[in-house]
Amino acid sequence: MQAFTSIDLQKQTGDVQRAASREGAVITSHGKPRNVMLSVEEFCRLKRIAKEAVPPSLLARSAVTVRHVPDPLGYDVTDFRTAARQMADDALAGTNDAAVEAELAAVRQKVGRRVP
Repeated sequence: MQAFTSIDLQKQTGDVQRAASREGAVITSHGKPRNVMLSVEEFCRLKRIAKEAVPPSLLARSAVTVRHVPDPLGYDVTDFRTAARQMADDALAGTNDAAVEAELAAVRQKVGRRVP
Protein backbone atom coordinates (compact mmCIF):
# COMPACT_ATOMS: atom_id res chain seq x y z
CA MET A 1 0.00 0.00 0.00
CA GLN A 2 1.46 3.31 -1.08
CA ALA A 3 1.57 6.28 1.30
CA PHE A 4 0.81 9.89 0.34
CA THR A 5 0.78 13.05 2.40
CA SER A 6 -2.34 15.20 2.60
CA ILE A 7 -0.45 17.73 0.43
CA ASP A 8 0.13 14.98 -2.19
CA LEU A 9 -3.61 14.32 -2.14
CA GLN A 10 -4.30 17.98 -2.92
CA LYS A 11 -1.65 18.34 -5.62
CA GLN A 12 -1.57 14.86 -7.17
CA THR A 13 -5.14 13.66 -6.87
CA GLY A 14 -4.92 11.52 -10.00
CA ASP A 15 -1.80 9.69 -8.79
CA VAL A 16 -3.39 9.01 -5.41
CA GLN A 17 -6.58 7.72 -7.04
CA ARG A 18 -4.63 5.41 -9.37
CA ALA A 19 -2.67 4.01 -6.42
CA ALA A 20 -5.90 3.54 -4.45
CA SER A 21 -7.43 1.65 -7.37
CA ARG A 22 -4.45 -0.69 -7.62
CA GLU A 23 -3.64 -1.50 -4.01
CA GLY A 24 -5.09 1.12 -1.70
CA ALA A 25 -3.39 4.27 -0.47
CA VAL A 26 -2.62 5.61 2.99
CA ILE A 27 -3.01 9.36 3.49
CA THR A 28 -0.70 10.77 6.16
CA SER A 29 -0.79 14.05 8.02
CA HIS A 30 2.17 15.25 10.07
CA GLY A 31 3.84 11.89 9.48
CA LYS A 32 0.98 9.83 10.91
CA PRO A 33 -1.46 7.66 8.93
CA ARG A 34 -4.87 9.35 9.00
CA ASN A 35 -6.97 7.83 6.22
CA VAL A 36 -7.02 4.91 3.81
CA MET A 37 -8.29 5.28 0.26
CA LEU A 38 -9.56 2.12 -1.48
CA SER A 39 -11.20 1.25 -4.76
CA VAL A 40 -14.97 0.85 -4.55
CA GLU A 41 -14.58 -2.85 -5.37
CA GLU A 42 -12.16 -3.41 -2.48
CA PHE A 43 -14.35 -1.41 -0.08
CA CYS A 44 -17.40 -3.49 -1.04
CA ARG A 45 -15.41 -6.72 -0.69
CA LEU A 46 -14.33 -5.77 2.83
CA LYS A 47 -17.90 -4.76 3.79
CA ARG A 48 -19.16 -8.16 2.63
CA ILE A 49 -16.44 -10.02 4.56
CA ALA A 50 -17.47 -8.06 7.66
CA LYS A 51 -21.10 -8.96 6.89
CA GLU A 52 -22.00 -5.29 6.75
CA ALA A 53 -24.40 -3.72 4.29
CA VAL A 54 -22.91 -2.23 1.16
CA PRO A 55 -24.41 1.19 0.38
CA PRO A 56 -26.75 0.76 -2.62
CA SER A 57 -25.14 3.71 -4.40
CA LEU A 58 -21.89 1.70 -4.59
CA LEU A 59 -23.36 -1.46 -6.07
CA ALA A 60 -22.38 -2.14 -9.66
CA ARG A 61 -25.02 -1.24 -12.17
CA SER A 62 -25.63 -3.29 -15.26
CA ALA A 63 -24.23 -2.00 -18.51
CA VAL A 64 -26.48 0.09 -20.72
CA THR A 65 -26.34 -0.25 -24.47
CA VAL A 66 -26.99 2.96 -26.35
CA ARG A 67 -28.25 2.56 -29.86
CA HIS A 68 -28.31 5.47 -32.24
CA VAL A 69 -31.61 6.11 -33.90
CA PRO A 70 -31.06 6.73 -37.59
CA ASP A 71 -31.40 10.41 -38.45
CA PRO A 72 -34.56 10.92 -40.53
CA LEU A 73 -32.67 13.24 -42.88
CA GLY A 74 -29.92 10.69 -43.45
CA TYR A 75 -27.08 12.36 -41.55
CA ASP A 76 -24.46 10.13 -39.92
CA VAL A 77 -24.93 11.31 -36.34
CA THR A 78 -22.26 9.03 -34.86
CA ASP A 79 -19.79 11.89 -35.35
CA PHE A 80 -21.65 14.88 -33.94
CA ARG A 81 -19.26 17.60 -35.13
CA THR A 82 -19.24 16.39 -38.72
CA ALA A 83 -23.02 15.93 -38.72
CA ALA A 84 -23.56 19.42 -37.26
CA ARG A 85 -21.32 21.03 -39.89
CA GLN A 86 -23.08 19.15 -42.69
CA MET A 87 -26.50 20.10 -41.31
CA ALA A 88 -25.50 23.76 -41.09
CA ASP A 89 -24.12 23.76 -44.64
CA ASP A 90 -27.25 22.04 -45.94
CA ALA A 91 -29.53 24.45 -44.05
CA LEU A 92 -27.77 27.46 -45.54
CA ALA A 93 -27.99 25.92 -49.01
CA GLY A 94 -31.65 24.92 -48.56
CA THR A 95 -30.76 21.32 -49.45
CA ASN A 96 -33.27 19.57 -47.18
CA ASP A 97 -36.01 22.17 -46.89
CA ALA A 98 -38.79 19.77 -47.90
CA ALA A 99 -37.55 17.00 -45.59
CA VAL A 100 -37.19 19.44 -42.69
CA GLU A 101 -40.73 20.70 -43.22
CA ALA A 102 -42.00 17.10 -43.27
CA GLU A 103 -40.22 16.41 -39.95
CA LEU A 104 -41.64 19.59 -38.42
CA ALA A 105 -45.13 18.62 -39.58
CA ALA A 106 -44.75 15.20 -37.92
CA VAL A 107 -43.60 16.84 -34.68
CA ARG A 108 -46.46 19.33 -34.80
CA GLN A 109 -48.92 16.49 -35.21
CA LYS A 110 -47.44 14.53 -32.28
CA VAL A 111 -47.24 17.54 -29.99
CA GLY A 112 -50.58 18.90 -31.08
CA ARG A 113 -49.49 22.49 -31.36
CA ARG A 114 -47.64 24.76 -33.67
CA VAL A 115 -43.86 24.40 -33.59
CA PRO A 116 -42.15 27.44 -35.10
